[in-house]
Amino acid sequence: MKKTTTPVEEIPVTLISQGQQLVGIWHTGRSKKIVLLCHGFTGSKVESKRLFVEAGRIFTADGIDAFRFDFFGSGDSAGEFADSSISTNLVNLQDAVAWARQKGYEKIAVLGLSMGGATAILSAADLSIDALVTWSAVPDMRRLFSSLMPDWQDKALSTEMIEYEGWLIHRGFWEDALRYDIQRVFSRLTLPKLVIQGTADSEVFIDGFHSFRDCALPPCDFMEIPGAGHTYQTPGHRRQVIRQSLIWLKRHL
Repeated sequence: MKKTTTPVEEIPVTLISQGQQLVGIWHTGRSKKIVLLCHGFTGSKVESKRLFVEAGRIFTADGIDAFRFDFFGSGDSAGEFADSSISTNLVNLQDAVAWARQKGYEKIAVLGLSMGGATAILSAADLSIDALVTWSAVPDMRRLFSSLMPDWQDKALSTEMIEYEGWLIHRGFWEDALRYDIQRVFSRLTLPKLVIQGTADSEVFIDGFHSFRDCALPPCDFMEIPGAGHTYQTPGHRRQVIRQSLIWLKRHL
């Protein structure tokens, strides 16, 4: 007898957060479990080399639905990037989790890449989610900014708007971001956690990975992907980070 499979759909979704429209793609096979994908700084719901598209499809095909969305000021969502902030991202993620609950999901995980990983960490305790996965999570805002732009502090004091690789960033972004202590928040999380880091990433992230490992409360798993860069740019590294995350999520959701 031929086995029947549940059709997998990819459905455009809009939701309102702080009065602004967010745009996402809902990958669904009508599971009761879902993972929300949080993109990084200057990224989008697609992510580098379609990393999040691939992840959403693989997760859903193996029984865990996915929702990847653009934060305010990114991708197709409302607003300008210059007006975005970590605080706004936190509210956006909170509203995305509320959307998932309204859809009837019984188990919810959050997966964040880079700044999305920091957002996921900072939100996790307040969201009552079931699991947390980070890929190349930002470990420290001040050190990150100094590595990207050594003179960012002087610029932030002297001008309202800074240009970084073609993106305009309002001074308020830096001021808001420095309010958050990612390591301290992470050290208090008691939900199941998976922290993944590529060994060919920059020093800020590799050092941060070890700092996370030193301060983590159980249950927490750590994985390094040899030779992988910050956004897992090669096909092999993309497959590895997605598959290892899927294996872990199936154990914890």
